[in-house]
Amino acid sequence: MKKNKFTLKGAYDFGWSGLKAKAYTDRKTFKNASAAVFEVTGSHGKVKTKVSDRIYYVLSGRGEFIIKGKKFSVRKKDVVIVPKNTPYDYKAKKGSKLRLFLVHVPAYDPKGEIQLE
Repeated sequence: MKKNKFTLKGAYDFGWSGLKAKAYTDRKTFKNASAAVFEVTGSHGKVKTKVSDRIYYVLSGRGEFIIKGKKFSVRKKDVVIVPKNTPYDYKAKKGSKLRLFLVHVPAYDPKGEIQLE
């Protein structure tokens, strides 16, 4: 039977300088979607994915998304949708910690991730 509920207790940590995250699910646990929570004090880094659309919900803080070169500010309760094959980046505003909830549809696949910077 597939799992339908994922908790912080079962999440795993990942990240890099300026970004800490917890992945609730991955392709192994549920191939149709995956979810993660991010705390951003720096920049994500410019990427695109060949596999999944990404849906970000801003939990708190202020930041900026750059999608296909267009910049726009985000804040609590905003939703940002990034279609697959779309170059993008995001970062926290200076002095702010940006908290995001992310859903990949279908689930995140590291083989489909392309670093652009």
